[in-house]
Amino acid sequence: MTEGLAQPLLEVRDLAVGFRRDGTGPVVRAVDGVSFTLHAGETLGLVGESGCGKSVTALSLLRLLPSPPSVREAGEALWRGCDLLSMPVEELRRVRGGKIGMVFQEPMSALSPLHRIGDQLAEAARLHLDVGKREARALALDWLRKVGLPDVEQKMDDLPHQLSGGMRQRVMLAMAMLPEPEILLADEPTTALDVTVQAQVFDLLARLRGGRTAVLLITHDMGVVWEVCDRVHVMYAGRIVERGRRKDVFARPAHPYTRGLLAAMPRLHRRTGRLPDIPGHPPAPGEWPSGCRFAPRCPRATDACRAAAPDWRTAAGEGHDAACIHPHEEPQP
Repeated sequence: MTEGLAQPLLEVRDLAVGFRRDGTGPVVRAVDGVSFTLHAGETLGLVGESGCGKSVTALSLLRLLPSPPSVREAGEALWRGCDLLSMPVEELRRVRGGKIGMVFQEPMSALSPLHRIGDQLAEAARLHLDVGKREARALALDWLRKVGLPDVEQKMDDLPHQLSGGMRQRVMLAMAMLPEPEILLADEPTTALDVTVQAQVFDLLARLRGGRTAVLLITHDMGVVWEVCDRVHVMYAGRIVERGRRKDVFARPAHPYTRGLLAAMPRLHRRTGRLPDIPGHPPAPGEWPSGCRFAPRCPRATDACRAAAPDWRTAAGEGHDAACIHPHEEPQP
């Protein structure tokens, strides 16, 4: 979907989130001025290395970070014109899990270990859809079938620890999608799953693209972005550094960091056994360098890059730009 054709379901503006290490000291910022939009029926990939602020961004939108130590320093997250970040708690609870669902990295931390799978899904149905017990159970069974869980009648009576990691993740996806949310936040939904189960989960996410649900997919895997996303935002050290339609970003990546991520993707036709890597390590929050935060690792960096934060520069493709003083203009080799 092309931005500008309709009002976005979600508009995040200049989000800044930090943490106080001891509860009283200075705030160490982890997300620094992040902005993006999400439209009905599209999947937006937020991609970057571990620690860049992707998960903090997603959790902040539904105020799922404990406070303290987390602190929202600035920004808005407008859902249908209402700011999720300042919404009254009772109203947010009705939105969270109903209009906006979330799939977490580790389903064991999100599922109750003491309640049967079927009871947990039925409770979500009754809470958000105002249905009776029988209809709630029927909806739970239906969604477990949709996500490909085997032997659903039996699994309804299982506890989370009796299921494999892949099955638990499917249960989480079914629970998130059961109320038919407008937005799904998926935070690394295939972490620690084997490649077969990963493929099944990504197939489920790809099928969501045929409906009205908007998906924000948090991942570090550019291959996943290519498979299921319409647009991509690349994140580094708390900031978005490149954004655009998936096909444009993959064909003509403008930011050197995006180029490094794409070059490191495994390919069957690669002749050498060693994958290219990006030298150095991402800076930790609170230790960000001045100027461009990627400059210490960038082969194109100059004194100008280290002196001031780069402005956005237009790249090839509609809505495609990069925060870089010396962006690439040629196609990716």
